[in-house]
Amino acid sequence: MWNPLRRMNNNAGAAQHGAGCTVTLTPEQAENRGMAWVIGAFLICPCHLPLTLGLATTLLAGTAAGVLLRDHPFLAGSVITVTWLAGTWRGISFFRSARKYARATMQLERDGRHR
Repeated sequence: MWNPLRRMNNNAGAAQHGAGCTVTLTPEQAENRGMAWVIGAFLICPCHLPLTLGLATTLLAGTAAGVLLRDHPFLAGSVITVTWLAGTWRGISFFRSARKYARATMQLERDGRHR
């Protein structure tokens, strides 16, 4: 009889023992992931902080998290800013890895032209 829990446990054991496989990204995939990270980071950009905090406060109204957000707006703003910075950095790192991979495989000049 098929048991989904047994399958999950077997997969978890394999991953813990290093049996997982690594997947390399193509430059196009890396650029797409980078774009997704940058767009996602743009949505929580600190310049949109009043809108972000207002939306978060509205969505969390009546909960303990809403009270925490209302009582500590500077902490919430700092967390949002750090999250934005991390998301932007992650997106840019995907862009840089795509360019580095393309330069290594296609033998591009510094200005992007083929040799």
